Amino acid sequence: MFAAFEAPGYRFVAGSALSFTASWTTDQLVQGWVVLELTNSPFWVGAAAGMRGVSQLLFSLAGGAVADRLDRRRVLIGTYLLLATIALSLGALAASGRLALWNMLPLVVLGGANGLVGPNSSAMTYDVVGPARLMNASAFSFMSGAVVRTLAALAGGLALDRLGIAPAYVLVAALFLFTAAILVPLRVPAKPRGDAPHEGTLVALRGGLRYAGRTRAVRDLLILSAITEMFGFAYLAVLPVVARDVLHQTATGLGLLAAASAAGQFVAMIGLSLAGDVRRKGLILIGSTLAFGIAIIGLGLSSVFVLSLAIVFCVGAAASLYDTSMWTVVQMTASEEMRGRVLGLYMATYGLSQIGGFVIGAMASITSVPLALGLAGIFVALNAARLLRAVARFTPQAAHPPATEFPPAGAPL
Repeated sequence: MFAAFEAPGYRFVAGSALSFTASWTTDQLVQGWVVLELTNSPFWVGAAAGMRGVSQLLFSLAGGAVADRLDRRRVLIGTYLLLATIALSLGALAASGRLALWNMLPLVVLGGANGLVGPNSSAMTYDVVGPARLMNASAFSFMSGAVVRTLAALAGGLALDRLGIAPAYVLVAALFLFTAAILVPLRVPAKPRGDAPHEGTLVALRGGLRYAGRTRAVRDLLILSAITEMFGFAYLAVLPVVARDVLHQTATGLGLLAAASAAGQFVAMIGLSLAGDVRRKGLILIGSTLAFGIAIIGLGLSSVFVLSLAIVFCVGAAASLYDTSMWTVVQMTASEEMRGRVLGLYMATYGLSQIGGFVIGAMASITSVPLALGLAGIFVALNAARLLRAVARFTPQAAHPPATEFPPAGAPL
């Protein structure tokens, strides 16, 4: 279960990733609840998430090219410091009584800079542990991250209920600062980035897009991720509305729902860690995506808090199996020189989850939250079902064309 820790430096990578999980969980929970309190509108809860999602998508695309060209550790430390500054700014506005939707939204959009974290952190993990320990590192990260998510969700909900908005944002900022501090001692051996030093970010990104478009396995994985993020993980964006308006809970109840999701993730990751290097990763990927969609449908149908806790537990379990298998297969399918850019494209799909939150929030405003969630779950399940016959394609052994088969970096798309 702990084979990844045999790699020197992984303890710093793992510690930073866990701290970022706590920061991101608390930040997302606080953002959704604060927007709901300011506007009393499911539409604006989804709209704020959608704006951040667009920003995160753009930062992720740039982050993939950056991960192939710059020092990944320094990029991560700088990003965490920026996110801490944003959280402190929101806390200061709340403490002064001037926090409003109009001055909150620009900072929410700037917070999409967390899109730089995914490709740089994932590529750095690969550098440190190598391909043999990658699945183990992924499973451990998601398993331990579940514990951190549980604690962060409970702490965020309690902080909002007992202390208020400003202290909750101070907590978020402190977590981001701690995340940056963990990476300071880490030393990662220099790795070849595959690009000439003078190659621009846009040119590098264009090369990654060409590669993904012409490599079938990578292309199919990115499409699967885009749809699952857009309609599956969007449930997180409207969870505050589910908690308050459907289940009639306070912020503490919202924290319990998020904690139940994390608990499901923890149980699923223990099983996956003990299973070792599972060979049929494609089967886990498609099967967990199908289960994820079905569980979201169940969440939309429930109006009982205890039942919703059980359903969200299942949602978290299926989502973590999907995330782990996708994260592993994407990295092992991409070629060495394109890994950072493919990760950037993959992490860009994370932003679609918050854009999907805007779609679901708008649908909920027109119809209802349960119906919007039910339709989202149906989209995820149907997309997974259509790929059941193509499971063998989603394997780490999927062939990818060598870089020499592609046009020069400056060639037009």
